[in-house]
Amino acid sequence: MQYALMRALSLWPFKGTPDRPEAWLATVAKNRALDLLRSEARTVGLTDEHVRFAPASTESEGRFDRELNDDELALLFAVCHPALSPETRVTFALKTVCGLTVPQIAAGLLSEPTTIAQRLVRARKQLEVSSVAIETPPPDALADRAEAVRTALFLMFNEGYSASSGEALVQPEFCVEAVRLSRALAAHPVTRSPASDAHAALLALTAARLPTRVGPDGVAQLLEDQPREQWDRGLIALGLDHLDRSARGKELTVWHLRAEIAALHTLAPSSAETDWARIVAIYDQLRAIDPSPVLALARAVALGRARGPAEGLAALPVPNGNPYGHAATAIFLTELGRTDEARAHYEKARNLARTEPERRLLERRLKF
Repeated sequence: MQYALMRALSLWPFKGTPDRPEAWLATVAKNRALDLLRSEARTVGLTDEHVRFAPASTESEGRFDRELNDDELALLFAVCHPALSPETRVTFALKTVCGLTVPQIAAGLLSEPTTIAQRLVRARKQLEVSSVAIETPPPDALADRAEAVRTALFLMFNEGYSASSGEALVQPEFCVEAVRLSRALAAHPVTRSPASDAHAALLALTAARLPTRVGPDGVAQLLEDQPREQWDRGLIALGLDHLDRSARGKELTVWHLRAEIAALHTLAPSSAETDWARIVAIYDQLRAIDPSPVLALARAVALGRARGPAEGLAALPVPNGNPYGHAATAIFLTELGRTDEARAHYEKARNLARTEPERRLLERRLKF
C-alpha cells in the first residue's frame, strides 16, 4: 500500500484522480505484492537474464511518463528531492521505496533508530511545508540526485548481503533488486556514468559470493572459508564488464575504489593469494575520502593479512558493541597464540551476534 500511495502522489496531481481511487490503489498494491512474491521465489543466481534492464511495460494504468522506464528507479529519484539534505534523501528513499525498516536503516547508517525515525518525520514535514510534489524529475535534474540513489541502493544491497538482525544472514530479494536497479542506472542514457558503472560492478561482484555466504549446515562462512568455485561466474563477468566501462572517465569515486576491492577478492585464487597490500592501499584512499568505523575495521583486517596479525590487531578500532570488531580481535589473538584472550572476545562477539548463522559460526570458533 505504501508503494501504491507513492505512485498516486506521483501521478494524480498531473493525470487526475481515477474514477475509483480505492480500486486503483488496491490494483497497484496487489500487482506490487505479486511482484515481490515473484522476486522472493527467485534463486540467488543473478545471471544477465535475471538482472537486465527491464523494458517498458505495456501496462497503461499507474505508469510514469517514461524519462526513466523503471518505476522503482523513477520513485527513487522522485523521493531524493533536493529540498532534503543528502543524508535525509538516502534515509527517505530507503524507507519509502526500498522497503527497509527503521532499525535496518539505522544499522546501515550507523545510527540509532530514534534518530532515523525523527529524521523521517522531519523529512515529511519539510516536504509538506515546502509544497514539494513527489514526481519523477526531468532528465536534466537526474544528475544532482544520482549519488543519493546510488548510496540508497548500496545500503539496500548491504542489508540483503548481511542482514542486521534475524534468523537469516542473507535476504537475496534485496540484493536482486539492488543489482537490477544499479544496472538500470548504468544503462540509462541520462544516468549512465563511470560512477554508475563502478557502482554496478561493486554490487554484481559482491553478489557473486551470495551462494557461499552460509554453508549447508546453516553456519555463516568467512570469505577465506568460502568455496570459490561456487561463486556465480555470470555475475562476475557482469561485474568485470561494468568495472571495465567505469574506467572511461577521469573521476575516481568511492564506488571505483570499493569495486576494485571486490574485484581483487573475486579474482584471487584463494584468501592467501589475495593482493592484501593493494587492498590496504585502497582502504587508505577511501579513509581520506569517506572515513567510517566500518572502513577502519575492514582496513585493519586487510592489514593483518598483509603484514601479520600483530599489525592488524594494533590497527583495530575499539570493538565496543560491534560483534565484528570482537570477532576480528579474537582471530588475530588466536593467530598470536593468545587463546584465553581470544576466547573472551569470541564470547562477546557471540553474545552480540546479529543473526543466527553468525552466532553459530562464533559458537564453532569457541570450540578451538
